[in-house]
Amino acid sequence: MCGIAGFISKTPCMNKVVLARMRDVLSHRGPDAAGLLLWLDRKTVRDEKMTGTAGLSHRRLSIIDLSEAGAQPMASEDGDWCISYNGEFYSFQEYRNELIQEGHHFQSKCDTEVIVHLVAKYGIEPTLDRMNGMFALALYDRKAHRMILARDRLGKKPLYYHQRADGSLVFASEIKALLQTGWVDRSRIDMVAMSQFWAYGYIMGERTIYEEIRQIPPAHYGIWKDGIFTLSEYWDCPLGNGLDPSWNEQTAGDRLEELLSDAIRIRLLSDVPLGLFLSGGIDSSLVAALASRLAGPSSISSYTIAFRSSGYDESLHAQQVARHLGIANRILTVDEDMGGRFSEIARWLDQPFGDASCIPTWFLAQQARSYVTVALTGDGGDELFAGYPWYREALKLWGGYRIPSGPFHAKTFLWESKLRWLGPCKGMAALTRITSSRMLKRLFSSEMQRTLVMEDVESTRSKWLRRSAGCDLLTRMQYLDLHTYLPDDILVKTDRMSMAHSLECRNPFLDYRMVEFAFSLPTHLKVGPDGRGKMLLRSVLSRYLPGEFINRPKQGFTPPWQEWCQKSLSERLRKAWTTLPSGLFDPTSSGSLIPREGLGHPNLLWNAFSTCCFFEGIE
Repeated sequence: MCGIAGFISKTPCMNKVVLARMRDVLSHRGPDAAGLLLWLDRKTVRDEKMTGTAGLSHRRLSIIDLSEAGAQPMASEDGDWCISYNGEFYSFQEYRNELIQEGHHFQSKCDTEVIVHLVAKYGIEPTLDRMNGMFALALYDRKAHRMILARDRLGKKPLYYHQRADGSLVFASEIKALLQTGWVDRSRIDMVAMSQFWAYGYIMGERTIYEEIRQIPPAHYGIWKDGIFTLSEYWDCPLGNGLDPSWNEQTAGDRLEELLSDAIRIRLLSDVPLGLFLSGGIDSSLVAALASRLAGPSSISSYTIAFRSSGYDESLHAQQVARHLGIANRILTVDEDMGGRFSEIARWLDQPFGDASCIPTWFLAQQARSYVTVALTGDGGDELFAGYPWYREALKLWGGYRIPSGPFHAKTFLWESKLRWLGPCKGMAALTRITSSRMLKRLFSSEMQRTLVMEDVESTRSKWLRRSAGCDLLTRMQYLDLHTYLPDDILVKTDRMSMAHSLECRNPFLDYRMVEFAFSLPTHLKVGPDGRGKMLLRSVLSRYLPGEFINRPKQGFTPPWQEWCQKSLSERLRKAWTTLPSGLFDPTSSGSLIPREGLGHPNLLWNAFSTCCFFEGIE
């Protein structure tokens, strides 16, 4: 896993000093080595002060082929192509063998060199079609003076860019590297992005908090040529391709186990120590069970976060799973006494980010990095196999499922009646929002409210809902999360928090073969008659663990943030809120957001904290 940065332009615009500054602010992503190449009119530049028309830089975290032969940027045999690459191409070995048989020569044993050879032979899109992995890459075509940027199918690895008025393009793995150029006007805040963050907890699609910075979408590549940058999509999860109707729970479970086992097998390839995150939930437990079977229990170590508040703590379940599978398990307890690190954690995201589980993820990655360089995770299981509670609620409201509502409450009854009236599309937005329209009006300044167009805020979600218009309700919800919540929240959190500690995380559930398989399943193999999700995962996991490990209620990876905010943090947060830009927020809204009495809403409290950290209002 690594960090990349670079640029391309029609006229000279950047020297090695600036490019190295961009590169080295990403040193946490690659502490093992650094590389840089600069070109002027297609010729390599060696003078530090001389400006060039193209450049690539790289920070390396050595995982496969730890030798100097794997250093980047890496050129093709003829020097016509050069790559700076962040990620893992898990199926590279089969293509390497194929290319060797055709007469290609390799200087290293790493996957990076295979990509360069494939692009030189087939072109970019056929190469991306062959790549099973997680990646963000930049390829400089020296002969044509063009730059190609690309991200993996699910968006596991980030890639941001800024294009200037003169057409020049600068790009990097993280926003902080782009800010090193001085080219970005930080005062130009994207109001739609800010509204998305407050409404849903994350910024969606190509947007970032800065108007002048965008990101390459998942499953897309972009080509810069003569000052014009064009994006193209190379993959999307196929919809409507159901399994053979003769398949039942047993045959579908066998296929799932086969696919997931292979996804784990290719992710166990590493020249450095490897472990896994274990929460005790279904997803990470199944990954642990299959990984320990493939590698042997003594070869796998697991890492778990605990909270002192029992209502949030899953560490006991994780210990029981690890003990049953015979694998080692290490536990770290996180509490409010670690609060001095919370603002540091929030700032690792480079922009407001509304998922407080980044706190335990940061500490979990820190703990694991003391022992391993690579960790397997259970990310993706909820999206692929319908594990989220809002799926169950939606199926009850609009899908005809008879799910008990519990004790009668007039407020709940009125809320459900309103959602039914809204219908699935608008109702799903209401189900998954963390901030109501009424609360947004309290928080935002009158100036912000005048400029805000809700259709723009919802535009990314609307795009994916339109694409899935012919599908059943559950598929539409999962497809929406696959393109929004997963890449823009879950995978952002995992990438930034793990790379803050130079730890590579690999996600077996997000092997694209697993994704395509999951979206071919009928609803009854994902959701039971009571609306409970992950039916097929539970079935496969029952082959390895007893029922009491599998059938307990779902528990999210969320810290007791509202409890922590009751103490000294709340007063600091109220004070910081009043210092925010008046053009964006109403400073008098702190009372609604951060109450002096009671717990407050955990998501809103974290959003407030994240916002204050971004605007440097809290330490």
